[in-house]
Amino acid sequence: MADHYVSLTRGNEGFSAVNFVTGTSSASTALFEFRVLDGVTPKQTEVLKALDSFKRFFADRQQVVAAGFDVAG
Repeated sequence: MADHYVSLTRGNEGFSAVNFVTGTSSASTALFEFRVLDGVTPKQTEVLKALDSFKRFFADRQQVVAAGFDVAG
């Protein structure tokens, strides 16, 4: 199954629509990318909860290191 993504390049904070790239094939220049599987049709609240969950994950340094992410700070 395919999916759609929205990405954000380094230095952009997403305050303007032009900061985002969307599509079905990854943008190799994107530092961050969020994907949604096609055919699933999540509710908006599910998407927002998932984003909040990712925020909690990356706020926990122990989880980040254990998962092998190379994130400074």
